[in-house]
Amino acid sequence: MAGNHPGVPGLGDAPFNAGGRRSARPGPGREIDDDDRAADDEEAVHGRALILASVARDARLNQKFLLLITLSAAIATLGLLQGSAAVVIGAMLVSPLLGPIMGVGFGLATLESNLIKRSLITMAAGMAVAVLVAMLIIWLSPIKDVTPELRARTQPTLLDLGVAVVGGIAGVYAILRKLSGVMVGVAIATALVPPLSTIGFGLATGRPDFALGSALLFLTNTLAIAFAATIVARVNKFGPSLTPQHTAMQITGIIVTLGVLSIPLALSLNNIAREIRARSAVQSELNRLLGDGDRVDSLNVRTEDEEVAVDGVVLVDQYSAQLNDQLATKVRGDLDRDVSVNLVQLKQQTNAAVQFEERLNQRLAALEQRDADSMGIIAGLTIGELIPRERVLVDAQARRVVVQRDREGEGEQVAAAIDRIMADIQGRYPQWLIENGSFTPAEPPKETADGATGEEPATERR
Repeated sequence: MAGNHPGVPGLGDAPFNAGGRRSARPGPGREIDDDDRAADDEEAVHGRALILASVARDARLNQKFLLLITLSAAIATLGLLQGSAAVVIGAMLVSPLLGPIMGVGFGLATLESNLIKRSLITMAAGMAVAVLVAMLIIWLSPIKDVTPELRARTQPTLLDLGVAVVGGIAGVYAILRKLSGVMVGVAIATALVPPLSTIGFGLATGRPDFALGSALLFLTNTLAIAFAATIVARVNKFGPSLTPQHTAMQITGIIVTLGVLSIPLALSLNNIAREIRARSAVQSELNRLLGDGDRVDSLNVRTEDEEVAVDGVVLVDQYSAQLNDQLATKVRGDLDRDVSVNLVQLKQQTNAAVQFEERLNQRLAALEQRDADSMGIIAGLTIGELIPRERVLVDAQARRVVVQRDREGEGEQVAAAIDRIMADIQGRYPQWLIENGSFTPAEPPKETADGATGEEPATERR
């Protein structure tokens, strides 16, 4: 299968023929036209040689490739664990896997065995490194929950195959026209490293279904991109001219391979469509059975073989003993499948209960705010110890503060300073009343000869 590619490292030493035919000279008088046509053909061949050399260079296994695939796998794994789509997209942009996949596609188009072998070795090394890095990060991570980003890589469908084929065509066009910006979009559309990170997650956490589903997604993207690159490269006259029989065999092989790959993808798409239809039917029938004030708190619809399993929680005003049976009968009639329903009914609060709870929460918030205000007022008045704490009387319920003062004992300067403090605190808490009060020292009680106090018992005034 060796082709002829001059100046391309590792692709053989024989003279290169990237495509195109030399024009035969039909006779005298056509020298100028033949020369022009020959010059154009030579320029086109030279351009294809440069493109093929660039593809071969991107398919090499070196330190740069290993570093980029390691960083990309680490970013993708962390993004999947976080459930962050933006981080996962960043990993797609760093990934170098598109290079060896394009190398396989151009190698098939040019029948160049060295390029195919080099690309497959590079791709296999990148896959192994990405899976090992993902397994290491997941083993070290305390978070091993299944996020939506992880689950999205475990159920590939025919839609993913279509995206990969179109993305591969766009990628080859970008290579032929040297459009680096288009390659960024192709890298995002045809996710390669996130499925490998999901494989690592499945292996590290003992979830073979995750590993197999993401492996199918990676295989889908890889083959679709490579075969799309092969077809587009052949259309653009890369490689030797083939007989119609050889061309038909090459196209048939690609179609058969994609057809076999489409079988599990079609089954997966059918299962997803059935789940969506089942969930839509359950939601529609449940809304008809519930009352005006009832609502669905959570709902989970699963398809298990030929049975639809429904479970969830609904908030109702009145309990209905027949709700599960009625819903199962309705959905069974719509889908013509066995249905099991397990809905938990919880009585929801009435409007009066909700209003009472709101008032109670407001009251508690007011009490907390009042306590906080009283502590702030006391701290502000007793700052500098000009006013002793025991002379500050607080009535929190009435929002009233009395400062017991002895103006004669305070002196003119101290009294003025206390007035300023009280005025400042009053301005900060306008809803409170802060006022002065006279301070009268308490007289000690007099004792009689038998040790009793000299106070007379209080008598009621009439």
